[in-house]
Amino acid sequence: MFGMNNKVIWNPSVKIVIADVDETIADVYTPAEPAMISALTDFLQSGRVLFMVSGGSLKRITNDIVDFLPKELRHQIIICHCSGAEVWGFDVQGKLLKAPYYSVYEEKFDNNLKHKWRKIVKDLITEFKFNIYPPEPKINFRKAHSHPLDIMYDDRGPQITFELVNATDLSDKQLKEMDLEVPVTHGSRDLRIPLLERADELFIKNNIPASPRLGGMFAVDLAVKGVSKATAIDYVFNNARILNNLGLNKAILSDPNIIEIWGDKFSSIRGGTDRHMCEAVDKRVRAIDFRQEDPDEFLDGYNIVLWNGDKNLHFGLLEYLKTIPNY
Repeated sequence: MFGMNNKVIWNPSVKIVIADVDETIADVYTPAEPAMISALTDFLQSGRVLFMVSGGSLKRITNDIVDFLPKELRHQIIICHCSGAEVWGFDVQGKLLKAPYYSVYEEKFDNNLKHKWRKIVKDLITEFKFNIYPPEPKINFRKAHSHPLDIMYDDRGPQITFELVNATDLSDKQLKEMDLEVPVTHGSRDLRIPLLERADELFIKNNIPASPRLGGMFAVDLAVKGVSKATAIDYVFNNARILNNLGLNKAILSDPNIIEIWGDKFSSIRGGTDRHMCEAVDKRVRAIDFRQEDPDEFLDGYNIVLWNGDKNLHFGLLEYLKTIPNY
């Protein structure tokens, strides 16, 4: 049975947490729970740093999480959005900086490439006969749209995301009705696989510096080529200016007990992008997985543990935060 490792308890030495956002801090396209905001406020008031690393957009993270946190604590927050394409911070007044610390997107894409990229994405939508809708909480989407080709589409600037909410485990009947060939991958017929392969083919053919990758439990992220959660963390941890603004330095971060990772997708065979956060730091850094995944699918040699409380995902993280002394 998964999750039978020793009870996970709070590490008081932690000074910085690297955290996934969707389904770890808040449900997808949903504001963080008030209790989560309260817990994160207490976390920041203790002088710790929150480094949110997400495939989600900057707007999603600021609107649904940061804007609910006290302004005087926001300078202790770093945001890496769109799978590592940009890193942002806040000033001491709690305002988002006027420019990102870095933007690989702006470095690699001129206006012509941005237009060309989006033209290819439109061609993909037409080729796969997708019916696109704006993002919303998945439970609401599934109530309104049940066809496998009904998808959520989100242009996040440095990343374009397709959410194939109803198409990650297709039945024989669905495949026949859609006249599609979808191979079995890890026990299911996941439409994301042929979509990912076709997108990669078109990007290579047209010299687009983007790469498709699996995201979350049902997304395909069309992200800037060469970036990941690992590259963003590495940039921050080696940037003296950013570390100084956060009250940290490389000497402090050399202690693996100072850092902790929160996520929910660490599987190395199911598109678990949270594993890349582990790859950016010392293997001894503890990563807590708030989804009940199979530990046999984790990266070898890394300190990834399953949360073994009563709840999972963002409710599991909240449960964990409540174990902090003097919560």
